[in-house]
Amino acid sequence: MRLLPVGSRALAPALTLVLSFASALALAAAPPPQAKDCVACHDQVDLEAFRPRAHGGLACVQCHTAITELPHPEKLPPVKCARCHAHEAKDYANSVHGLARMKGKDHAATCASCHGKAHEIVTKSDPASKVARKNMDATCGKCHDGAFLDKLNTRLPHRASRMDLKKMPGK
Repeated sequence: MRLLPVGSRALAPALTLVLSFASALALAAAPPPQAKDCVACHDQVDLEAFRPRAHGGLACVQCHTAITELPHPEKLPPVKCARCHAHEAKDYANSVHGLARMKGKDHAATCASCHGKAHEIVTKSDPASKVARKNMDATCGKCHDGAFLDKLNTRLPHRASRMDLKKMPGK
């Protein structure tokens, strides 16, 4: 078997292939961005305030799954809450708000409308939660007037799924 000299053109494709494979392995093995890396640009997220909140124990990339490297593209797909909250997403899809959105009513409540921004959500047992029992009237009252709220079932946690679609504002 005859070896080709290093400068030979015959080695170029093989060398390119080996280097490409090595680069792909290095990228695949690179750890995902860490929260401290993310807040270097996204300084509006206060990690100390975020950590004790409902999603504070998650890595950024667990929700922001499109981010695989930094810097990331400026336009990213929206976070899909249903990846982790499948049961709640199914309930929402069958609720008056979910059905309204499916019918093109863009003003109908979304997850964030009731629960708040993902970085600010606390568990519903926390008195500061927008969906804590004592806060439901204020949360629902952002879109619905008091008379409408008075007509609803007083079992507050199920209010969103029991509303009558015909009574929705803008119908």
